[in-house]
Amino acid sequence: MVIVAFAVLTWFAFLADGLATYVSLKSHGYYGSYQTEMFGLYGNTLEPKELADFDIPGKLADINTEVDAKGLIKNEPAFAKYGISDMYEYEYWRASNEEFWNEIETGTEKHEEVMEDLGIMERVLSEQSDTQTLEEWFASPELRWGNLHALENRYANHDYHRTYFVESQERPVVARAGAKILERGNNSLIPYHLPDVFSLSAAVTAVFAVVAVIILITPPLITDRSRKIQLLQYSSAVGRKILRIQFLAAIVSAFAMSLLLMVLFLAPLVLSAAEYLETSIFHGNVTWVWLYDITFGTFALILAGMIVLLCVGAACVAFILARFSNNIVTLMVKTVPAGAALATVAALTVNMALADWNYVFNSVFHGRVDMPEVMLCGTVLVLGVLAAVLVLKREKCVDVV
Repeated sequence: MVIVAFAVLTWFAFLADGLATYVSLKSHGYYGSYQTEMFGLYGNTLEPKELADFDIPGKLADINTEVDAKGLIKNEPAFAKYGISDMYEYEYWRASNEEFWNEIETGTEKHEEVMEDLGIMERVLSEQSDTQTLEEWFASPELRWGNLHALENRYANHDYHRTYFVESQERPVVARAGAKILERGNNSLIPYHLPDVFSLSAAVTAVFAVVAVIILITPPLITDRSRKIQLLQYSSAVGRKILRIQFLAAIVSAFAMSLLLMVLFLAPLVLSAAEYLETSIFHGNVTWVWLYDITFGTFALILAGMIVLLCVGAACVAFILARFSNNIVTLMVKTVPAGAALATVAALTVNMALADWNYVFNSVFHGRVDMPEVMLCGTVLVLGVLAAVLVLKREKCVDVV
């Protein structure tokens, strides 16, 4: 019952929010609803002809015409003060006029005046009001203009990939991924936030699953030893096989537990994003790059495999600790730090797995090894199984007299 209560708490505290975030950002994110619209029109990838057909410059011109028709700029003195008569001049003044901004020293009276005027301009162009909804805000000229430029930077302008991910990149795996994106185009229409939202949800699931496996497996394993029943068991050849049966039961239980938790915790997000299962996650932006050309469905399976590896490895650790503990108190003293260590490994390997921001990939291996986070999960399993097998072999020779 305790595990069930914590599972419900984990869902509502972390995972339900991740699902809601994914759904919301499809229309209220960095690209507004434009990227979702592109996927509906063109499918999994955006080719150059399709980008031209979507006509981002034409959509920007339509917004400029709309702003002019509404009089949003010409009727606001703050724009006239800086010689701004349309959205193009507003964009230049705000983002490109370095000479102007270099003259405005931060903290001066002039700076405060300019920032106040900028706030007025933003409120006018976003058509803010006391009753404005989120949908109305994202439908405003200010937001749509920014969304379209963000979309253009994603699919048409790759200079930042060349500069950051290739030319100044000291991590070989990242440089290789960046070069491949430059060669083929940054053309995946996967929602920009889906892989990282899913990886964070998978990391939460992995941490919970590892802890749940340890909590559920250790009490049955310690029962015989705390009651000294193993002394009676070891008096026969069949009795000495009981520990082997317990080990196999622990492995099967951990495997089943990991599958059940993934179904409960991750299936809602996977089903919600089912239309993207065949879409590649391979893309980059100004903050990170996904390193491998695999579909979202494959990505989900890899992360699921990592969770299974960690859970089975955790079961092996729990089995070994139970073997060398005489009572539940001693076992808990050992399992708390072991569980914390495994949960930390789960969080650091699964979160942002297969991206250059993954902690193990970036901070431990410095971007020089492919998929070290996956290999680390496999290492946990292999070491756990080997250690448990050694314990089982040793147990055959234990003298209980």
